[in-house]
Amino acid sequence: MLLKRFEAKTLADALVRVRAECGEEALVVETRQTRTGYLVVAARPEAQLPRADQAGSAGVLSKWTRGYQPLADKATDFGMPTTVLRAVEKALLGTRVDLSRPGDPALPALASRVLASLLRTEQRVEAPETTFRTIALVGPTGVGKTTTLAKLAARAKDRGERVAIVTLDTYRMAAVEQLRAFTDLLAVPFDIALTATDLRRLLQHHSNCDRIFVDTTGRSPRDRDAMPLLEGTLRAGKCGTLLCLAAGTRARDCQVVLDAFEPLGIDGVCLTKWDETVAPGEAVGAVAERGLAFSHICVGQEVPADIVPADAMAIARAAFDCEPAGASA
Repeated sequence: MLLKRFEAKTLADALVRVRAECGEEALVVETRQTRTGYLVVAARPEAQLPRADQAGSAGVLSKWTRGYQPLADKATDFGMPTTVLRAVEKALLGTRVDLSRPGDPALPALASRVLASLLRTEQRVEAPETTFRTIALVGPTGVGKTTTLAKLAARAKDRGERVAIVTLDTYRMAAVEQLRAFTDLLAVPFDIALTATDLRRLLQHHSNCDRIFVDTTGRSPRDRDAMPLLEGTLRAGKCGTLLCLAAGTRARDCQVVLDAFEPLGIDGVCLTKWDETVAPGEAVGAVAERGLAFSHICVGQEVPADIVPADAMAIARAAFDCEPAGASA
């Protein structure tokens, strides 16, 4: 069996290359993240031999190996896409865990580690002396951008940082009043920018601040006219960009949102409303397949308590419904 290496910027692109060269039934023996993207090691299955599972029984396989089946069922209920779960399973086939029958005590922890390796996180958003000094929150309407901004700003203030808030959202009813009330409570500067020139001027005015948060108008991903204008405005301000995406968004809708907002340059994805869905895996999988990084997860409405930095291992454990202690097994 000839092994081949496939490298690409995203896991999805790497798997497309695998399928093109090795076929739909390719055996993936390793999947890992690199500094430039993802590496997949795969091989074309032996055509002359019947496929067999780890127990040695030839013939048509079930969807999953018997040992992996319970974990795959839990992750499927969580919403994780088959492509990602298949990559995890095939990576496990190259390890010493026993997939021929359920019950290997090492399997949940190892599966979680493999899945976590496919989930990028961006921890620099709240790091001191970061390139994310100016952060713009973007996303579709109704995903909780303003509430997320309030949480991030309050966390920054609690860390002792000097904070300013600028809004571009003069479209949504009461958006300005909502932010003004919050900034009054937080005792931080607040300004409104109507144009890219306004934004540049205000960012220069607040150049003594450690962190500047920019709120933007929620846009339908199908509003093709608004996106170039928003892109030009944010580039003028040299803003880092956080995409807010509701955790319960269906996979097909996620693809539409990501297609629309990726031209802005997405530095991180904040999954909002995690507490409002039982199947966040579709959104998690869509982001992971694009090779984008998770920055935060919002787990409620309380400011600033209900937001946590994204933890790849915690997400993976949640997908497989594993106890946290299992990761150290």
